[in-house]
Amino acid sequence: MFLKSLSGLVRWSVLLCVPGGVLWALTPLGISLAEYRFSAPVVFWKLFPSAPLLLMLGLIGLQLWQTGRAGWPGRVGFALALLGLLLIVAGDVGKFWLAVDDTYLTTAPAYRAMRIGFLLFALGSIVFGAAALRARTLPVWGVAPFTVLSVGGLVSVTGDLGTLGATLWILFGVGWVWLGFSLLVEAIVASWKTRRKPRVS
Repeated sequence: MFLKSLSGLVRWSVLLCVPGGVLWALTPLGISLAEYRFSAPVVFWKLFPSAPLLLMLGLIGLQLWQTGRAGWPGRVGFALALLGLLLIVAGDVGKFWLAVDDTYLTTAPAYRAMRIGFLLFALGSIVFGAAALRARTLPVWGVAPFTVLSVGGLVSVTGDLGTLGATLWILFGVGWVWLGFSLLVEAIVASWKTRRKPRVS
């Protein structure tokens, strides 16, 4: 009973995609505010891990929501995105909290981990979304825009693209918000339909 309740709770962690996506989308604003207020974006990047951590929990909830029905492409996408999020968090902590790169200036392992993490997360999101769209395991009206915006997310982390890159980064976060919102709406509608069904005496 306890394990079933725990599984259900983790499954509903999919809703954390919404606040995680919001925080991700606010990254450019956060950097600008940190530069204006503290003359350095380091302050923001120390707080940034909250976004990927929330998205990580949301991603796990999404995978449980599908219960493996997306096949091996869905599992590959999930693994890539999850690994990417782990690398982002590890790289952020290593660079901005532990100052690992100050010791290893030439290799900059923490920064490299973050960069690889961003790429894997965006790539995994594309594969995950495409697999869910193909298998119809998630709401089409939610996962289709998410997949398209994830492509923009991949473009945004390939290099310094200025305003274009920031815009695509924001839209990538919006895609996660939209996906989480679509599942919430579908759950509410399904619950309402269940309650509306006449009971058989």
